[in-house]
Amino acid sequence: MVAINTDYKNDILSIEAIEEQLSNIAKAGFTHIQWVHDWQGEYMYSPSELIQIKELIDKYGFKLKGIHATEGGTRARKVDGVFTFVNRYRNLENRKDYTCLNEYTRLAGVELLKNRVDLAVAIGAQEIVLHMQMPYVELRESKEFNDAYWSQTFKSLDELQEYCKDKGVKVAMENLICTPQEDQMKQFDKLFDRYDSDFMGFCFDSGHGSVVCHEDYLFFARRYKDRLIALHLQDTDGIEEELRDDDIQVLKHDKHKVPFTGAINWEDLAQLIADSPYELPITLEVGVYGDTEEEEMKNLVDAKEKGVRLNEMVLAYRQG
Repeated sequence: MVAINTDYKNDILSIEAIEEQLSNIAKAGFTHIQWVHDWQGEYMYSPSELIQIKELIDKYGFKLKGIHATEGGTRARKVDGVFTFVNRYRNLENRKDYTCLNEYTRLAGVELLKNRVDLAVAIGAQEIVLHMQMPYVELRESKEFNDAYWSQTFKSLDELQEYCKDKGVKVAMENLICTPQEDQMKQFDKLFDRYDSDFMGFCFDSGHGSVVCHEDYLFFARRYKDRLIALHLQDTDGIEEELRDDDIQVLKHDKHKVPFTGAINWEDLAQLIADSPYELPITLEVGVYGDTEEEEMKNLVDAKEKGVRLNEMVLAYRQG
C-alpha cells in the first residue's frame, strides 16, 4: 500500500487531465491518493464537482490519504518585474486569505478552507494539509503587525476548528520552504500550544526540510513527531550554502524526487514515522514524468516500488 499525489505530473484543472493521472496511478499499482489538485489559488469546488470527484475516485478504487488544501492566492508572482516568492511580506493581491488583516478577505479565506473540508468529507479524507506562509520580515519588524496577524489567524482557525470537529476532519500544518527554520519553529510551537491534536496535527515535507533545516533535514519531523498525521515524502539533493537566501534557487532545489534518489536519510525518517501516530500507508509527493507514455508508466511503477520499500521499513520498525 502506498499513496501518491494526484498531480504527479501537472496541476491542469480539466477533468480529462485529472482522470488521466488517476488512471495511470491505478495502473501503476497505487492503492491510495492524496488529492493535491488546486493546492494553491482561490478555486472553490461546487457541490456538483464534489460528486464528480467522488465518482472518479470510486471508479479507480482509491482510498484517501488526505487532501492538500489551499491557503488562497499563489505563492509566487512578479514583483517589480521579477518573478519571486511572496513570503517575506504580505501578498496584498489575495482575495481569500485566512491570515489577512482585512476582515472580509479573512472571512473569504475561511470559506475557502471550509470548502476543502467539504471536499474531504465528500471523498472520504480524514485530514486537509494546509500551508501558512508567514510574512516573517514584517512579523519580526513590527509588534503591532505581529499581534494583528496572529489575532486574525487565531480567529480563523478557531472558526475552522469548530467546523472541522463537527465534520470529523483534521488540519495538518506543513513545514514550508522560503521561511527560516527558527520562524517556522515558533509558528508551530504557537499553533500546537493553542490547538489540541483532535483538530490540528503536523504534515512533514521531507524535501522542504532538506532545503531549510541544514544541520538536520529531519528537524521538524523530530520536534513534532507526536503530532505527525500527514506526510509529503520526496527527495532532494539539498542546497548549496551560497544559494540558501535566494528564493527562486530554493524553489529549484525543492525537486520532489522519489525516495532513495537524493540526500534524505530514509532509515532515520522511517524510524521517526514508526514512532509517531501517523497511520500508514506513507504518502509520496513527487514529480513523475516521461517523454513517452511507456516511460511515464515505468517511472510511476518505480515510484510505487520505492514507496512500498519505505512503507515496509516503517512497518519493520513498528513490529520491533
